[in-house]
Amino acid sequence: MEQVKPRVVHEPFDEIILRDELRELRKKIPDQPGLNPIIRVAFELSRKLESEQITFDELKQLAGRLMDRACVHRAKTLRERIGFVDHQTTLKEFSEAIAKSVGNDASSDAAFAAFEKRWTRARTGIVFTAHPTFGLSDALSKRVIEIATGDANADTKIGVPHRPDDGITLDYEHQRAQDSINNLRDAYVDLLNTFFSVAAAGFGERAYKLKPKLMSIASWVGYDLDGRTDIQWDYSFLTRIKEKRAALNDVRERFLVLKHKLGDGGEIQRLGRQVTGKLDLAIAATDEQIKGLEENAAAKGAGGTLAKAANIITRSDGYNITTTEPIVSLLDQLIDVIEQPQMKRSVAALSGLTIATGLGNSHIHVRINAVQMNNAFRAFVHEPWTRDLGERQALARIVEMIRDAKPQDVNFETLDLETATAIRQFAMIAQIQKHIDRETPIRFLIAECESPATILIAVFFAKLFGVSEIVDISPLFETPLGLETGVRMMERLLEEKAYRDYVKGRGRLCIQTGFSDAGRFIGQIAATLSIERLHQGLAEAVAKANMPGVETLIFSTFGESMGRGTHPGSLKRRLRYVFSDESRRRFAKRGLPIKHETSFQGGDGYLWFANKQLSARGLATIVLDGEDPELDVHDPFYDDTNLSLDFLLRLRSYQQNLFAHPGYRALLGAFGPNLLFRTGSRAVKRQSDTGAVADRGDPARMRAIPNNAILQQFGYVANVVAGLGAAVGSERDRFVEVARKSPRLRPLIEMIARGKTLSSLNAVGANAIVFDPGFWAQRAAWAREPHLAAAFRTLSTHLLDDTRADAISGLAHHLRLDAIDLHSILEDIGLEGGKIPDDFRLELDLLQAIRLALIMRVFILAAQLPRFSTRNDLSHDQMFNWALGLEVPEVISVMRMAFPKRHMTANDASAKYDEKASYRPQGIDDYGRIETEILEPMEQSYEFIREIGTGITHHFGAFG
Repeated sequence: MEQVKPRVVHEPFDEIILRDELRELRKKIPDQPGLNPIIRVAFELSRKLESEQITFDELKQLAGRLMDRACVHRAKTLRERIGFVDHQTTLKEFSEAIAKSVGNDASSDAAFAAFEKRWTRARTGIVFTAHPTFGLSDALSKRVIEIATGDANADTKIGVPHRPDDGITLDYEHQRAQDSINNLRDAYVDLLNTFFSVAAAGFGERAYKLKPKLMSIASWVGYDLDGRTDIQWDYSFLTRIKEKRAALNDVRERFLVLKHKLGDGGEIQRLGRQVTGKLDLAIAATDEQIKGLEENAAAKGAGGTLAKAANIITRSDGYNITTTEPIVSLLDQLIDVIEQPQMKRSVAALSGLTIATGLGNSHIHVRINAVQMNNAFRAFVHEPWTRDLGERQALARIVEMIRDAKPQDVNFETLDLETATAIRQFAMIAQIQKHIDRETPIRFLIAECESPATILIAVFFAKLFGVSEIVDISPLFETPLGLETGVRMMERLLEEKAYRDYVKGRGRLCIQTGFSDAGRFIGQIAATLSIERLHQGLAEAVAKANMPGVETLIFSTFGESMGRGTHPGSLKRRLRYVFSDESRRRFAKRGLPIKHETSFQGGDGYLWFANKQLSARGLATIVLDGEDPELDVHDPFYDDTNLSLDFLLRLRSYQQNLFAHPGYRALLGAFGPNLLFRTGSRAVKRQSDTGAVADRGDPARMRAIPNNAILQQFGYVANVVAGLGAAVGSERDRFVEVARKSPRLRPLIEMIARGKTLSSLNAVGANAIVFDPGFWAQRAAWAREPHLAAAFRTLSTHLLDDTRADAISGLAHHLRLDAIDLHSILEDIGLEGGKIPDDFRLELDLLQAIRLALIMRVFILAAQLPRFSTRNDLSHDQMFNWALGLEVPEVISVMRMAFPKRHMTANDASAKYDEKASYRPQGIDDYGRIETEILEPMEQSYEFIREIGTGITHHFGAFG
């Protein structure tokens, strides 16, 4: 009988001791240049894990405590960045800011006119976007907010796994966005109450005649078709009606709370009944429309269900409303007859919310790609000249078509039959305008827009479908070429009367600037400076076009990470980082009205607005960011244009060369996105890749979010940190002098410094060690782990021709030479770059070491996978390679089919056979051991590898 070994009980790991061990190892590096502390600790953990000196559960508990600490730090950082103290402090500071704009002589007409001018045009805006960055589950997000708005110490237990929710769908993303929007609506009402309180104190009763627009709130979740083909028009249309229903119900519930406090007067009661009656009928109408569309969706358009739903939507029964005017008019009449100032303010605030958001919880943005727009036009026209839309002849013909276009009517049948995405979007907008909301503007974003013809085509379709009055067509400039040629493209557009007439009719010119692809291809700092140059060139182009009163709307889209263009400082710093003070001055000096909108992306971005209190703080900051800039400010960064331009060009060149470095490709492709959970409903690969097998390490074929997420996971945000030394060049003294004094250059260097404090080339080298055949050969050679010697030899032999370790190590050496100059320059400027890491960074290194030990376990288990005959064109070598790329779910699935574990059922246990057998099938036990000794531990390790990845994102403050 096999003797059972006694279980050795170990003391729990102490992360502080291990953190100090890393610190001591770092001190030895000057005398042992080849020493990598992360590898050393990971190796020791791996050896203890494989020899059962420690258990998987103990390692998991250790990592769990580190991730909890990182999550607490993330929550506290969120609180600091948004500047939250408490709700009363937010309202008090906002009140003081509004009071300054009242002026010293509130009784004068001039003061009132100036106040009205300042507050009846929104100068800022928030847009909720939803790319795959839902790395925190809803429960984990709530814990972050509890900590951010409460008290917590470093040892606070989080109590929920560090991972996203399972099965993230578009509906899930939309609901998360709507939750944030609802919090913003609450905050907006609070700020409007404060606004009217201050305004009435200064201007008396006439304050209630104001229609303030503090800012705009918008979302593209459910309407963004760039890079995805899984959102049909009926989904977006139904989503819009549901948002309308939610908004009407929200206004109704808010009014019912106020209604009984308004007074007993007959006129008040009559108007109150009219408000609720109008809202009740409008809600009933939307309920019928929703039911019809849901029945159509369930039937998938069969049996005339679309026609039935369409007839419900289009009937004229007087209940459906397509304008806020009836509601706002009744509320305004109520304000006139209410006597209590507090109630006047409350009703005015409700009216202001209704005006600001229209017949929806927020405004909406639709988005497509320039290729989709151009293809739709070619399908529409069928003429040879459309083959090259950059030709002058093509532009002239499109302008003629705009001039001669006669509006076309569409119905839901034509909308459903249309196959061209761009045309279908315009037709859908036409139906939204007719049947849902005829007033609220809709942004039409066009990604990767590099030709004026694309915008003119959009103007043509807007006119053709009769939506020119509500659609704001906005090109997105984010590719390197787009940023280079964007100003010239806008100048060319403004030369065309057709475009100028369209812009004048809308009263605004819109563009979108993006940091994603730009930051990926040329680095974030170079991208930021390129975008700033575009802003400043646009100011000149708009001024030259001479369109008095036309607003320039700039929508800055970025993610929540440094790798996606977000400054890690305060919210105010972030807003000025993406739209600089100098760019604002260029517009102000020319007398050009400007509006700046910023995106908040996915689960990370929604944390800023996860409850009413944080929302109010963020909203107040963004509203006040619209104040006119100081004009007489000197910034030395703009004195020497040669210095600033050379800095940009050299940094751009360094990043482009880095992007092409074979080690960069190897790093991105080593594990690909397999270190990460799936964090959204949109695909990781670009849409154009769906038809071909692509190298997963090719940066150009990967989306920006996973690109940045992998850089974080490998431990070095190179597209933020790298290249400063090369960019400064021989002008170091002059650069350092300017950086110390420049309000613009300083935050750029701060972002680099922050990225460097979190980055570790030791982590890069450590994550590559598992691909080094010498590492595994050494483990075999010393015979300290004899039970695994065969697995080590298998790994070493298999990896002899693998180039990943050398390529990634070469990249690390390349970056280390750059980091020498980086640290030196940061020290001269007076910024901390993490040369001597603090406790927080050492805990990040420790998480890397723990995860590396688990990756080693996966590799060791992979080397023990039993061989099997090729099946379904899958071989043992393919399984091995998949495992070494952490394609663990695929490996597990195939191996379980090849070696199924037989589970005994209740019938098996109770069955009695009279006939005796001396032979027992050996595969029963062998297959069972494959499951319990290889597959289950591999699966278990892989799941926690990904959970540690979430812990690493806590340190960086965002996913990708």
